[in-house]
Amino acid sequence: MDTNSVYLTSAEKDKYALFLDIINVKWDELPIKKRMSMAKKGEALIDDVNLKQVATLLDRNYSSLYNTYVSIVGDLQAILGTEEDDVKRLFAIPSDVYHLYLVQHSDIYDFVQILLQGGDISFKTFLAEHDSSKATVLRHLKQVRDLTRAFNLRVSYEPIRLEGDEKTIRLVLSALYWLASGGHQWLFEEINHECVLSVFDYVCDEFQLQKPNLLTREIGATILAVTYYRVMAGAVVQPDEKLATIRYPYPNLISDLLAADFTKESTGLRTCLAELTLTEERSEAAGLFFLLRYCPVPLRSITSTKVTADWADERYIPEIHRFVTAFLERIPFDIMHELEISQHTYDIFKNALLTTTVTTYILGMDATSVVFNELVIRMPQLKPNELLHKKISDTVDYLLFEPAFSFLASGRENLIKAYYNLIQQVIQQYHPVSQVKVALVIEQDYIGYMDILTALDNIKYVAVSTTDEALRDADLIVRTSSIALPENVNPEALYFTWRLNASSDHYARLYGIIHELWMQKGTQA
Repeated sequence: MDTNSVYLTSAEKDKYALFLDIINVKWDELPIKKRMSMAKKGEALIDDVNLKQVATLLDRNYSSLYNTYVSIVGDLQAILGTEEDDVKRLFAIPSDVYHLYLVQHSDIYDFVQILLQGGDISFKTFLAEHDSSKATVLRHLKQVRDLTRAFNLRVSYEPIRLEGDEKTIRLVLSALYWLASGGHQWLFEEINHECVLSVFDYVCDEFQLQKPNLLTREIGATILAVTYYRVMAGAVVQPDEKLATIRYPYPNLISDLLAADFTKESTGLRTCLAELTLTEERSEAAGLFFLLRYCPVPLRSITSTKVTADWADERYIPEIHRFVTAFLERIPFDIMHELEISQHTYDIFKNALLTTTVTTYILGMDATSVVFNELVIRMPQLKPNELLHKKISDTVDYLLFEPAFSFLASGRENLIKAYYNLIQQVIQQYHPVSQVKVALVIEQDYIGYMDILTALDNIKYVAVSTTDEALRDADLIVRTSSIALPENVNPEALYFTWRLNASSDHYARLYGIIHELWMQKGTQA
């Protein structure tokens, strides 16, 4: 899990980061062949912890690290239910398990639990139960509050609850629970895990959605669990004109769920479902379809091999499909050919544009970028590309003048922002503006160095050359000898010594340097 977890205080983040650093230091000092052998045999990676070495490598004070380390050991002992200090056993605990332990012992997680389950718990009561001050708890909750604000939601404290669009509330709560465990452990004690998975499979069949992989299936189950708690709390998706843009013929899931075997034990749920009006039933089905099909981890529709990849979108979101198709046809930038991507990759990209357009229009915000910036991977802050932004904004403005697309006009700024963020990321991966210039100082026996030449040529953000002229502006000089180089060599270039018959570890070191150089060149300081 991310060391910048929304659930952890600064002290807990330090503990979790040190736990990972201890593992990584040990990982890095072992050759790859040794690590593979240990993994196959199920041997513990860590058999001792040299904290002084870790402190030196991290450029940290040993005394401060020692206190943090002692606290980590106490946590790991609590997880195992032992007072033993066997390093092998303690550090064999998976990082996700330790992260979840820290999460479930935080006041932030308790607060999120209340946001999910509802009730009449006041903030004053919450502070008293946690024996904490208002300032301390609000400081701990900063990342959660920032996240909800980014999704145009409001946290109310008397009583504690989320206010805003119900679809967005369910999206945010699903994301928060996924961030807590990452699918490692089922967190909803009142709901049977296997039962929810069965419901998810049933819903996918009814909505004609492709069966996802096991991790995405768990995300879907999390969304359904959140839906369960919200419905039980009386929070129902309201009719929405924008949601009506999706013209899927939703089946009556409510009546089917009332009769399904996997809900017979949940009398409370059946009672709540039975009390829904027909309009509420349709809104719930529409909201669930939207969350599963078009939100940031979208499921694809099942299509025949005889139809195009975007057949379902053309059929069920015709206006948005026409807008995206027109955008790709009119933007003065041939994405497929200029980026040299395959038809399959282009289809994935177009689907991402469609998904982004749907979520931006219905939620009134660039939800995809918020999710990936705030929750998943914290996308690197790329240097501004003003020319790309102008091409996108000009094309969007041109299309919005057409009466058929005027329904998108109110969300113009969000749409341009969403398209820019998505396309800029695609360019960065497939046709990066910034490249790492690598100069190879090797014998002109290309057969002997075919391995490194091939490896570097296959990295899109690397420009490799074997000429002497390349030394003048090289970011990285890879050489096989310590031979003296000309005076005009780039003084800021890094050096890396390459060896014949290089080990896998050697490749990894070289790639790590190149990737870091690329990140530094392509992102803002």
